[in-house]
Amino acid sequence: MIAAFPQGAPHVPVGVPTRLPYLLTDAEGIPLDLIEGDVRFVIAHDDTEVAELDVSPRSEGIPRAYLPLQHTFDSVGIHDVTATYQGKEMTSQIQVFPQAEVVSPVVGQQLPAAPTATDSNSLEVDPICTQVPQCPFHSVSLTDALGQGKSIVLLVATPAYCQTSFCGPTLGNLMDMVNGRDDLTVIHSEVYKNPKAAKGDLAAAPLAPLPEKYDLLLEPVLYVTDAKGTITTRADATIDRSEMAEVIG
Repeated sequence: MIAAFPQGAPHVPVGVPTRLPYLLTDAEGIPLDLIEGDVRFVIAHDDTEVAELDVSPRSEGIPRAYLPLQHTFDSVGIHDVTATYQGKEMTSQIQVFPQAEVVSPVVGQQLPAAPTATDSNSLEVDPICTQVPQCPFHSVSLTDALGQGKSIVLLVATPAYCQTSFCGPTLGNLMDMVNGRDDLTVIHSEVYKNPKAAKGDLAAAPLAPLPEKYDLLLEPVLYVTDAKGTITTRADATIDRSEMAEVIG
């Protein structure tokens, strides 16, 4: 079982609904393309069971199946997670932090204003979109979109330089899903400011303005807000077409 989110770093806040994607692997450690049926998760803290959840797998329109575990943790500290699939138990741990230590935006907060590269103002982000051809979500900056009375869908992803195989399919699925929707403001932000200048060492590449301000620890990240700009969903690492449709509405 692979946790597709940062572990040890301040990522999971106490008292906030949090979505945590897991991948299941075969005997050789290769993530499964297909997960058959729901998987039972048990969460324990200080040797006491705090939750038991059946999680349905997702895989529509993305390379690998995943399990989006959703839970609100009531206590800080290490939590033990056990998943049972086809009679086999797999274990993982989640460290839960005080809310003040998790600096990237989470569910229930206002989506922070941050500039995003547009066709008319690149903010020195080059290229402003690594999707080929360029996606249509660079007409307005997030700073201008907030407060306009529309729900916002913000995707931070870099299809050409993604550390996983999910950025490109996620952006492609989003393009299909919101085509023709005028009730949403959809924005895409690349992860890196000038990845070519890093000459293959992405760890040395400066971040684009929004992921730098948000202090994001992974990509892709999908944010969805209500019309007032309050974050209703944060989906890290992987989200398939069916789950995306549910959270966008």
